[in-house]
Amino acid sequence: MKDHVWNPWHGCIQWSRGCQNCYVYRRDASVGRDASQVRRTKAFAYPLEKDRSGAYKVLPGASVYCCMTSDFFLKEADPWREGAWDIIRIRSDVHFTIITKRITRFLQCIPGDWGVGWPNVRICCT
Repeated sequence: MKDHVWNPWHGCIQWSRGCQNCYVYRRDASVGRDASQVRRTKAFAYPLEKDRSGAYKVLPGASVYCCMTSDFFLKEADPWREGAWDIIRIRSDVHFTIITKRITRFLQCIPGDWGVGWPNVRICCT
């Protein structure tokens, strides 16, 4: 099964010494883009996209890695996060991995129905 990358927003504010050699900053600089400018992407609804036959492009059971060019818990993404949670909730048949440096924001950023977690979401902290 194919793994997918979903970047609902792009850009990040460097958070710690671990961000010093960030690949997003290097890559954006190489194409003249400022990685500190956080923006919602055109791919925001990617997990919900369907092909011509009406089937999801991200097949049930697939793995999706979230925010590989940002951080899911980035404060600047607060206006969009609930919409991202809605997509993850709709696609409960897909396994989402969220890797963050901002685990301290986790509790204030989870949806109201999170409970003890959703079985299709894995949170990793670096």
